[in-house]
Amino acid sequence: MGYEVDFVAVGEETKSGDAIAVRFGNLKGRRDEQTVIVIDGGYKKSGENLVSHIKNHYSTDVVDLVILTHPDSDHASGLHVVIEEMTVKKIWMHKPWEHNEGKAIGFADGRVTDNSIC
Repeated sequence: MGYEVDFVAVGEETKSGDAIAVRFGNLKGRRDEQTVIVIDGGYKKSGENLVSHIKNHYSTDVVDLVILTHPDSDHASGLHVVIEEMTVKKIWMHKPWEHNEGKAIGFADGRVTDNSIC
């Protein structure tokens, strides 16, 4: 079994953000012998570059799994392009609003509520 992990550049002046493509399986075999995963999409331009990279280097327009690690724009914005221009089978995403109950108590000044955390 082979694997590839490709990091697509995110922005030109920023050091934040991620746009990662992963392919593993029989890389010389048929597409159904491989798994393609996208982890974050960077900004919109990064998403465009990610789509182009997957189509050109992985020879597919199907992504088996998209993972969004957190909803900041430098990780999430490019995924819109991936979802619109490719066939995505599954999406895993962080939903902080499902895990905020009782968290506001950790903020000492009282300005934060459980509802404002999400």
